[in-house]
Amino acid sequence: MPVLRALFQARRPQKRAKSLPSLTSRATAAGINVTPERALQVAAVFSSVRLLAETGSMLPAGVYERKGGARLPAMEHPLAPLLTYQANPQLEAGEFWAQVLGWMLIRGNAAVYVERSNGGLPVGLWPVAWTSIEPRRVKETGELVYKITLDGDEWAPIREEGGLVRRENLLHFKAFGVDPVEGLSPIGMARQSVATGYAAASYIGSFFKRDASPGGLVSVPGKLDDAQYERLTRQWKDLHEGFENAHGLALLEAGAKWEKTSLSPADAQFLEVYKLTRAEIAGIFGVPPHMIGDVERSTSWGSGIEQQSLGYVIYSLLPWLTRLERTAGRLLGDPSLYLKFNPDALLRGDTPQRFTAYAQAKQWGWMSTNEIRAKEDEPPVEGGDDLLVPLNMQPLGSSAPPAQRSLPGRHVRAGDTAETPSVEDMPSWITRHYEAISTFFAEQGDRVLAALGLTPDASAEDLIDLTADNEELTELLFQLARSMTAEVGAATAAELGGTFVVEETTAALAASSAATATNINETTVKKLASTIDLKAAPAEVRTEVRAMFDGMSESRARVLAQARVSQTASFAGHEGAKQGGALTKTWRVWDPNPRKTHARADGQTVGIREEFSIGSRQGRWPHDHRLGVDEIAGCTCRLQFNK
Repeated sequence: MPVLRALFQARRPQKRAKSLPSLTSRATAAGINVTPERALQVAAVFSSVRLLAETGSMLPAGVYERKGGARLPAMEHPLAPLLTYQANPQLEAGEFWAQVLGWMLIRGNAAVYVERSNGGLPVGLWPVAWTSIEPRRVKETGELVYKITLDGDEWAPIREEGGLVRRENLLHFKAFGVDPVEGLSPIGMARQSVATGYAAASYIGSFFKRDASPGGLVSVPGKLDDAQYERLTRQWKDLHEGFENAHGLALLEAGAKWEKTSLSPADAQFLEVYKLTRAEIAGIFGVPPHMIGDVERSTSWGSGIEQQSLGYVIYSLLPWLTRLERTAGRLLGDPSLYLKFNPDALLRGDTPQRFTAYAQAKQWGWMSTNEIRAKEDEPPVEGGDDLLVPLNMQPLGSSAPPAQRSLPGRHVRAGDTAETPSVEDMPSWITRHYEAISTFFAEQGDRVLAALGLTPDASAEDLIDLTADNEELTELLFQLARSMTAEVGAATAAELGGTFVVEETTAALAASSAATATNINETTVKKLASTIDLKAAPAEVRTEVRAMFDGMSESRARVLAQARVSQTASFAGHEGAKQGGALTKTWRVWDPNPRKTHARADGQTVGIREEFSIGSRQGRWPHDHRLGVDEIAGCTCRLQFNK
């Protein structure tokens, strides 16, 4: 039977002549026939296959259901235990997925027979070697069926007569390929590189077998007869050839001399070929070389472990996991049900990074306290299942905002209105702006003092590089504004039942940040020019300049932080409301002693894209630069957005 089977398999590639070459018994330029067993003897191949198969199979998996816009766990589904816990009575799910991935990685295809109960319900998943599978087409209908012929050491509860299994009873996991039936074997398609690696490893092994030290020759005066030649050769091999005999004491007779030779250029180059082949094999499987031990080549995926792990998960592992999920999803029989592997365990990061991510998840309302604690293997706490939303962090689904945020005399249904947040609601943003601006001023002061040390009589314009400082401060303000706008804009849009895309505000934020940075630095130059007294001694000038920047790092930075947060909050709320579907906006005064112009504007309602009339000026929101400094400074007014 094995002989007939081998002959039958040898003819299979001829039947599919249009397919790319098969794996078995294919010669290479290196003179090596590449088989899976031989390929796995190449360290780079084994390391790549093991890495992908083990990391993929170790990930937690779950069955989920799509219900509208929600994604809910469906672990009570009868197939969930087969896919996530025990594939069959002899194989747990983790080992099952490792086998499937291993076959895909070396053969390009993996087959799983679906055992069904008398009622047709799947009760077991049995991996079958792809060498035991022959895909066939039913001529009359074009239906794809699989002929299964198990080897002597294989077993699966095949019920179909003649081993002809229909597609619904066999899960066919395919690697990348251009054939509609079979995937391409990574090893088969790149067998030249694999064969080169195998040949290189074999050559290096035989090199050490011959001698761990460089070769050489023995010369004798005169001519040796056959008996002398055989005796000298045998004696030298017995005493000095082989790794364990390297560098032993050599005893030569009858004037014989040892002449040492260096490592041949061919041998040296072969060692380099062996190293190069490792990187090529890593590329075949899409694995970064440093993760299979090739640390001689740097990675461009980032310098930190987290960045390298992220690159591996996204570009190496996820394509294989996606193929597993899609094929296994066919078994579930319902488009709303799907299998999902969770790679988060590979991307945990360090403690500060994880906790920052948790804080954002909780703030945006998609993770609760107990969900976060579960990820850290901590027990739940009372009240920890409530989801929160940004800004006021009210319980998700509550019918109205807290009392302190409701407008006087205004009663509306949730989702009808939203409003811009007050600065008092965002102390953390004020702190972030203050710390960033204060640090900029301190570093700017250090640069000015250093320049004064080199050129004591320099002018203020010479001491500050406006172009460079404007670029630096613009980038700093832009990043802060973008992050804050993303938060406030999304929260405002969500209150109105809509969504927010921060990218649509990028141009406006960049222009505003550039204008603010230019104004701040030009004011600094003017202040510095009035501080420097060229008639004073250099030490006195440095003391005055130091005091000036210390004051800016404290008081001026606080004022600027408050102003930037107020301005950005108004802008972000307005843009969020506009994207969230607001039709009109109403000016609301919150100061008990407002300006007369603001008091007259209280209750003024205009279209969402129109401007308010505040005194003699027009503006889109409080703190709009179009209103001018007199109307902006100290303003606490807010907007109410209406659908």
